[in-house]
Amino acid sequence: MSDIGKVRLRVPASIKAGDVIRVRCLVIHPMERIERDKAGKIIDKKYQYIDTVTVTYLGKTIATFDTTQSVSENPFFAFAVKATDPGKLTVSFHDTHGQKYEGSVDIAFS
Repeated sequence: MSDIGKVRLRVPASIKAGDVIRVRCLVIHPMERIERDKAGKIIDKKYQYIDTVTVTYLGKTIATFDTTQSVSENPFFAFAVKATDPGKLTVSFHDTHGQKYEGSVDIAFS
């Protein structure tokens, strides 16, 4: 579990100004599922899972995703972004224990 919080981002190798690109990202995280006892009652515990994903491009937030514990372990997300200018794209993952994991990639035109 030493890789918890490791973020991988992928964008196309060739990007032109105005292209709508597909960004793929993965974060290593256990994503604990809520457990229930034999009676079906939720076991009281502070479960650890990613609850917010924030995407920033050129210093502006362009998307925020709220997730639940039903997302699988080591979650993978993909989304589209219009590449208007060269610059940094950052994806931040926040979990229910207050941890923040972040990955960045530079958008460059070829």
